[in-house]
Amino acid sequence: MRTVLEPRRLRLLIQLESLGTVRAVAVAASMSPSAVSQQLAVLERESGTALLERHGRAVALTDAGVALAAHARAILERIGAAEEDLRALRDAPAGTVRIASFTSAMRAFVITVHLSELEPDDCVPALTRGEVDLAVVADFGDGTLPGAPHLRSAALAHDELKAVLPPGHAFASGHLEDLCDDPWLLDGTELERHIVRRCRRAGFEPRVAGRLFSHEALLYAVRSGLGVTVLPTFALDRAEGVVVRSLTPVARRELVVLHREGALDRRSVALTLDVLVAAARSV
Repeated sequence: MRTVLEPRRLRLLIQLESLGTVRAVAVAASMSPSAVSQQLAVLERESGTALLERHGRAVALTDAGVALAAHARAILERIGAAEEDLRALRDAPAGTVRIASFTSAMRAFVITVHLSELEPDDCVPALTRGEVDLAVVADFGDGTLPGAPHLRSAALAHDELKAVLPPGHAFASGHLEDLCDDPWLLDGTELERHIVRRCRRAGFEPRVAGRLFSHEALLYAVRSGLGVTVLPTFALDRAEGVVVRSLTPVARRELVVLHREGALDRRSVALTLDVLVAAARSV
């Protein structure tokens, strides 16, 4: 009998590969865990092979499940491209393009589409699950940017990481070790983890005085003399009342946009990527 694979069930398999538990898939898909399990069982029957290994309450994909998940990503991309091609016969490219980005890049050049504010650790799984189509991420050049073999990248821009200090702070050398005795204000994101790694390489553990989850709040706290921090230049367009200094050696991050292999077959995604690249070059 001919095998028929249903796209909705393929998406559940992709989500299970990324999220790891049926319960997490159920939350992401707004379904009950039993309904997810039933749909995956149907998918196993449709495929004619075991896709899942059950170890008590834990579930893992078999080799066949992993292989089918890889094919499923390509299948769903082609379905999206086909839908767009059909729309293109009627009118201009249409459809929602979903972009994930972090705060400073979003403020700098992300256009008006469906935006999700996610850190790089969350962007790659969201791309894999098909929850977003493009993800703007920061690469600090230290090998910590998560990746996956089915993802591709395009360069957007780069900016500099700079020390941000209270008014009157004497910091002429640019060497992080000269800030070892200062209290530090951090943001709880990948930027914080990068700063901590740089401080450790400079020979000290930063003494964290507080974590503030917006650049505006960090700048206000530094201006008030509560500590020092490091921020990218994209976040310093309103940095009045603080001292901003380059680090030695100069610290930079590369901004890139990630997409799934095959996603650019969808005209709306390809056009949005072109607009993002053009917008980044104009910043």
